[in-house]
Amino acid sequence: MSGSGTVLVERYRLEERLSGPDPVQGSLWRAVDVMAGDVPVAIRQLETTAAQQRLQGIWPQLQSLTHPQLPRCGELFALDEAIWLVRDWQDGVAYDVLRRQTRFGAGDVLLLLRQILPLLEMFHGCGLVHGDVNPRHLLRRGSDGLPVLLDGGRMQRQDATSKEAACRDLHDLGVTALELLSGKESSALMATNGEDGSWPEGLPLEPGFRQVLERLLSEAPERRFSEASDVLKALDSVVLPPSVTDPSLPEATVSPRTSRAMAREQGAEGRLWPVVLALALSALVGSAIGWLLLPRTSPIEKGPRTGRDRAIQQPALSLPPAELDQRQQLFSRLRALQVDRDWFLKLVDASLTSRFPERGGRLRSESLDDAPLRQVWTELAEGWLARIEQLPPAIRARLGRLRDGDWEQPRLALQQQGVHPRVVEHLVSAAAQDLLPGTMQGRKPAEPFRQLWIAAAMESLDDVEIVRLKARRLEPTNTSLRIPAGGARLVLVQVPDGDALALGINGTPLMQMVVFGANGQVVEERGPLRVARIAAEAGSPLQVLITNEGVSSGLFTLSCRADRPRPPLPAVDLDPLPDSATGELVRPPELDSNDQ
Repeated sequence: MSGSGTVLVERYRLEERLSGPDPVQGSLWRAVDVMAGDVPVAIRQLETTAAQQRLQGIWPQLQSLTHPQLPRCGELFALDEAIWLVRDWQDGVAYDVLRRQTRFGAGDVLLLLRQILPLLEMFHGCGLVHGDVNPRHLLRRGSDGLPVLLDGGRMQRQDATSKEAACRDLHDLGVTALELLSGKESSALMATNGEDGSWPEGLPLEPGFRQVLERLLSEAPERRFSEASDVLKALDSVVLPPSVTDPSLPEATVSPRTSRAMAREQGAEGRLWPVVLALALSALVGSAIGWLLLPRTSPIEKGPRTGRDRAIQQPALSLPPAELDQRQQLFSRLRALQVDRDWFLKLVDASLTSRFPERGGRLRSESLDDAPLRQVWTELAEGWLARIEQLPPAIRARLGRLRDGDWEQPRLALQQQGVHPRVVEHLVSAAAQDLLPGTMQGRKPAEPFRQLWIAAAMESLDDVEIVRLKARRLEPTNTSLRIPAGGARLVLVQVPDGDALALGINGTPLMQMVVFGANGQVVEERGPLRVARIAAEAGSPLQVLITNEGVSSGLFTLSCRADRPRPPLPAVDLDPLPDSATGELVRPPELDSNDQ
């Protein structure tokens, strides 16, 4: 079961082995999900018992980690004495390829460290160790230019015996930075400079930055960093050079000859040079169109229309260097995503206003007193960007201009299939839960947040799969269905007139159900999968919505049976009986349905 073309669990078709087999890391495969329209995925195959036990134990925890710079981990299954781990595919170019093709400046490496250290901080905070940080497992993503940290197959749980491994992650990140700065592999650096952490000759660097790197590379326990957060604090005082490469345009500074060479290299996670070349061309064309048609997305836009725009779009040179760096990174990501800047600024401003209602709608200024408020604004903006990145590019580009009519066609299509309009809106609200804050879930919010609700409607309603069942009297009807990660299934159950319904649904703990009557009213509130009895008054068809909030697809089973409602007991007029103590005639109490 390990050859190209093999289809695993009737879903994943193996395309190419990218690495391995290895007793520790296993084999990494490029595959496609045939149930999702041949969407590419990465699958790791583990055959040794030690490797299987190690990753099986931490895979559920990896599935729960969500970050825009981490590939999402999917399902795990056993087949032919091997364990197979599925995760999202990432298109881009590995940093070991970029190192051989271009020279990284100090600003590029400093920016990379600031973007990767929060990921290591998250791993270590969850008690996990990456175990293999190097340029091969760092990828510059083609869609937005952000660095992505790939799993090298050596992930492990951090315990009392492996705390040293967390420090080793930071040391490996320092070696990676040195490789990119020097253009040489770590083995070549050790050969010329020894293993004592001495600084390579002919590699000038700003003293503060060099000191941080030297501590990362140090083998002395008293000098090295113990936590990723400490490294980030040390880098706060390092000024980002103004010539830093824009991560959203990875090919802009590369010559045509270099681009052709990069296309022949191992791009993304496999030898996909046609994909890499197509991404490079699309990035160049898209950038050109963006500059011509969407000049408002430039971070150095001239002549802002209002004083508020001037405060937000044109950062004052008096801001601290670290804050300027944050602002530059934010606008680079915004431009790469092709999101309308005016709408995005309104979105973040509205979030800030709702967070601090006591300010009466007054936005933050660039004064020293408002520095904490500006930091909150930046954190809100980064959170919204992480949500917006989940949307398809075609929908992202329309944010700010979406109208209710944009989701009219899929809504009408569902209604024509018998789905009540209230159920359709509930479907959209369920799909929007990852885009909108908890306080806005379950309802259609006002602008500018409504744009995301409409975007969720456009994306989710096309993917809703409707299953029709007919409940039979005294005979169960059973079915098993699969729901993709973050997806939904709608089951329409036809019930004979006047009958109640016994309904039982079983699946994973991350699945939720809600049952609607024929008139769209909720008859079983949203909650975990369970057994329920639906009264005949709910009508027919009953509309059962099951959603999967996990990060991998899963199966659920549904069983239903129609039952005739119990007829009321007839009234019985009993003769009075004499009381044993007094001899008086006493009428016995009437029976109710529980006394039968």
